[in-house]
Amino acid sequence: MSINYTLIKHNYLTNTVSFYKGKAEMDRKNLKNTAVLLFCLLLMLNFLFIIECDASGTSSNAMLKIGVGAKPSSMGEASVALSNDLSGIYWNPAGLVQLRNSQLSAMHIEWFDDVRYEWLGFAQPISSKATIAVDISYLYMGAITRTIESLSEEYEEDGTFSPVDMAGRLAISVNIIKNLLLGASLQRIQSKVSFDNVTKERISDKTSQAIAIDLGGIYTVTKVPGLTVGGCLQNIGNQTKAFITDNDPLPFAFAMGSSYKVQMKTEKKLENNEKNQSGNEPQKEKSSPNTMTIVFDLYFPNDDSINVRTGVEYRFSNGISLRGGYRTGTGFDFPSGLSAGFGYDSSGYQVDYAFVPYGDLGGTHRVSFTIRF
Repeated sequence: MSINYTLIKHNYLTNTVSFYKGKAEMDRKNLKNTAVLLFCLLLMLNFLFIIECDASGTSSNAMLKIGVGAKPSSMGEASVALSNDLSGIYWNPAGLVQLRNSQLSAMHIEWFDDVRYEWLGFAQPISSKATIAVDISYLYMGAITRTIESLSEEYEEDGTFSPVDMAGRLAISVNIIKNLLLGASLQRIQSKVSFDNVTKERISDKTSQAIAIDLGGIYTVTKVPGLTVGGCLQNIGNQTKAFITDNDPLPFAFAMGSSYKVQMKTEKKLENNEKNQSGNEPQKEKSSPNTMTIVFDLYFPNDDSINVRTGVEYRFSNGISLRGGYRTGTGFDFPSGLSAGFGYDSSGYQVDYAFVPYGDLGGTHRVSFTIRF
């Protein structure tokens, strides 16, 4: 039997060359993805330093600071790299492309001093690489007594006023580069103050309008399973119509952060603890693993100091989740930075609750509900 060493050598060299070509191609793709990510981060940082960031407390449309979704709110509002549900339309629109089904979501916030906030959103995947979403939000409160200076007394009451904020948004998210998600949203905001029973002077209702744009990205770090990093420019824009004369800036912010998800392997025994027919010990059945997700964000607002946000979620295999978080920059004492909540997630729907305290002002309760179809 003769051995064709020439053929063996040729096959060996061919396979070796193919292997290294494939490896080189993979390295080029990873380098390309890394370069795109760095470019996006540099672009975001460029926007951050271009926009004036020392005007503390001077931004308008405070409603834009109210986070969407009970889940991220209970995790210290650290969600820029975790935006994997419909609430991501607020935190980072890049994450919307991770949705595999249509989603309809609603949230109610019971604020302090009779302030209420309502939110409704809808997302529709249009392909495996793109998702579009829309949402509307509504902030309102009861009538507030109006006080004016008086000739006979220091102040006197004269009618009431009622502020209302409304916003609508359209977002798109795409995955055109491997491991990199990109997203953008366009939002129109309107604020109105209505006056009733005013007798001392003639005053009409006041209205302001604004346009805001969000730009975000999320990158999956393949060398560290479960790790994603993200960044988002929020509320790029300005008022287009002022209450009186001057257009005020919006609460622009740059957020960057990371999310790390780890699976907690679990096993369970079969209900029948008797030996099987072969005489072996009872079999063990693998169940869906519990998971723990840790998030960490840095938040750079244009009207306040930099603050840190972090949170954790432990999700059991039966769909129940326990969450907690902390964020700085609340303006209150340490306990006011804490947040907590829980949720239940099934294949068809998701229910979440969050409690977020605000010092002497009291606590806020947030409930959100999501349907998948």
